[in-house]
Amino acid sequence: MAEPSTYELAPLFQAVGEVLRQSQTALNQADALNGNHGDHMVEIFQIAARAAQEQQAAGLAEAMTYAAGLLEAQAENGSAGVYAHGLRQLAGQLQRYDISLDELVAYVQKVLREEKEAGQTAEPGLIRSGEVLKALLAALTGWGQIEEGQTPTERSLDMGALFGLGMAYWQAKQRGGRRAAVLADAAASVSPLSKIPHRYESGKLAIQALLEAMQQVK
Repeated sequence: MAEPSTYELAPLFQAVGEVLRQSQTALNQADALNGNHGDHMVEIFQIAARAAQEQQAAGLAEAMTYAAGLLEAQAENGSAGVYAHGLRQLAGQLQRYDISLDELVAYVQKVLREEKEAGQTAEPGLIRSGEVLKALLAALTGWGQIEEGQTPTERSLDMGALFGLGMAYWQAKQRGGRRAAVLADAAASVSPLSKIPHRYESGKLAIQALLEAMQQVK
């Protein structure tokens, strides 16, 4: 069983919500159909932060599952259902690999270091970084399958998915930006968020904000 975390999930979601709030008007304007996507994204992460706070004593997977349930209840917020599916997939994979928030944060901090440090030997606390990566990639793949009406399986992660993410990362790297921005771009590109332009843009913003919030915790 994963060890209790020294970090809290709620402040991470709150940091994402604040970044989205600052871009709320622009995201609304990017939503040519309803003009309220920015409002919906802020609401999503407010709900997620509240859920994480209420489940502070629970494990990471349990808190994410609880947040997903609250988001699924937001019938007027179409994006909330999409994020709920993503959170459920991520929670399931984190639980499968028994990953704590501490391990997730440590992995993100390792990945976001300067490239000159990338070849250094991993710290003892990161010996399960392979499992963290597998969990993240499997959750991303399963999320896409759910949105396409398929049923994810334990073999959701395959070479095709890995190749697709690798290509997305290479393309994002060509567009430039800090590592967090490149990773967020790649993840959003292969996620269900890429199907709708304004969801893709807000997704990049949210993922980057989450990565940077994890990078900054001590």
